[in-house]
Amino acid sequence: MATQHYLRLFFYSWKLVVGTTLLGGLLALGVSLLQPLRYSSVERILITQTNAAGLDPYTALKSTERIAQNLSELIYTSSFFNAVMAKSQIDPSYFPFDEAAKRRKWRDTISTEVSAGTGIMAITAYHTSRDKAIELSIRTAQELVNITPNYFGYAVRVQIIDDPLSSSFYAKPDFLKNTILGLIAGFLLGTAWALGKQRYS
Repeated sequence: MATQHYLRLFFYSWKLVVGTTLLGGLLALGVSLLQPLRYSSVERILITQTNAAGLDPYTALKSTERIAQNLSELIYTSSFFNAVMAKSQIDPSYFPFDEAAKRRKWRDTISTEVSAGTGIMAITAYHTSRDKAIELSIRTAQELVNITPNYFGYAVRVQIIDDPLSSSFYAKPDFLKNTILGLIAGFLLGTAWALGKQRYS
């Protein structure tokens, strides 16, 4: 009975729900259009340990994954950012002067992902220029190769295993994903609003 009651309330308020759903999608699309259009470039590296022979496979894998996580966090440090920028042709004005804003944009510019069960890390760089996105992914990967011995010694080795793969079209913002999320949010809000109106009417 309760299910039928809620279905009946939803049926009578379908215009409200549809309206808020469409509004949520349009708002999400509008916000996406206000963001700068950026290309992506992906560079992959392989992380290995020369002293892992004495470890069981599970322990060796977990140790490599932990090292990959630590390297991922090192990417977002100021020292790493400065090293990459010093060796690149990226216009410094692309990043804000304010330190907090600069770190947020750098974190939004570079993302990492470690494939489960492997020592392979994908480094993705985003930029309004495809060539600059490629350069950022290459410089980031090269800098990881250079600094790894400073933090983990020469027992840990980082190798670049792929050429950079750039997107043919804009990768960010993701219009489809953002619009779908906006539609879902609008639908949930509209449904909650409709049920609330019926409850207190």
